[in-house]
Amino acid sequence: MADFIRALRISVYNLRRTISSIRILTVLLIIACFITQNLQAVLEFSDFVKIGITPYSFPHLVNDYVCQLVMMAGAVILFCNAPFEDDGYFYMLPRAGKRSWALGQVIYIVSASFLYVMFLLLMSILPLIGHMEFGSEWGKIWGTLAKTDAGVQFGLLFSVTEYMISNYSPIFALAVSVLLEWCCVSWLGLMIYFLNKLTGKAVGTCVGAFFVLLDICISNDWMPWANRFSPITLAQINAYAGYNLKYHITFQYGIAFFIIGIFVLRVLSILVNYREKAENWLQKLEVKWIQKQR
Repeated sequence: MADFIRALRISVYNLRRTISSIRILTVLLIIACFITQNLQAVLEFSDFVKIGITPYSFPHLVNDYVCQLVMMAGAVILFCNAPFEDDGYFYMLPRAGKRSWALGQVIYIVSASFLYVMFLLLMSILPLIGHMEFGSEWGKIWGTLAKTDAGVQFGLLFSVTEYMISNYSPIFALAVSVLLEWCCVSWLGLMIYFLNKLTGKAVGTCVGAFFVLLDICISNDWMPWANRFSPITLAQINAYAGYNLKYHITFQYGIAFFIIGIFVLRVLSILVNYREKAENWLQKLEVKWIQKQR
């Protein structure tokens, strides 16, 4: 219990540093402007037809590969400074211990991922204020954009698919999209942390950038089977339909991918902090083995 409390304090310390970081604030501002710009066409269409917009833009935004690219690029930047070992690291590590420190980093990554997704959700709603109407259905605006070419006429920058409108209720689509997005950002953050810590270089950040770009490559008809290994793609509920079913990419597969992946990465992210101890132990075994051979 004491280790967990120390881990929580470490995660809170990291969150405070993140919130006050100019780098992070700049990225959030850019993403906020990007989302607002993407929703501008929806607002113009709403003004034209004099009909309110239901606050369900988030599922459409995250299921557009360009919007998803920008949002996940922001996630990579959020964790690019992993393993978060600033000046405070050398002060806190001896007092907290490696176990608490490692667990604190895992809690921080998952918590920061959740806050980041909540920020994205908030920014998908705020621009609609003044044009918003509430309801449990998609509403006429999203339905029209999905089933007609109104989006093209008003210069809509992201896709609103008829598949989502026809197959999912807005509340379900919103809840699942938030959950998948949180899992995806957490997966990326843990992977970046593990590889950066393991190598002592920005290898994890580069791999994270690769996965972000992988989705847009697949979207351009490049190796569709690779969707099975693309967390960015699996965070989109529209991915669980069409030709992807040929490769057994189902919603159950996506959930299993994130649950297993996050669990494994959490364990690895903790164990990697004991790398030096493991290396010393292996060296001792090697010395003993050499001595026996003599």
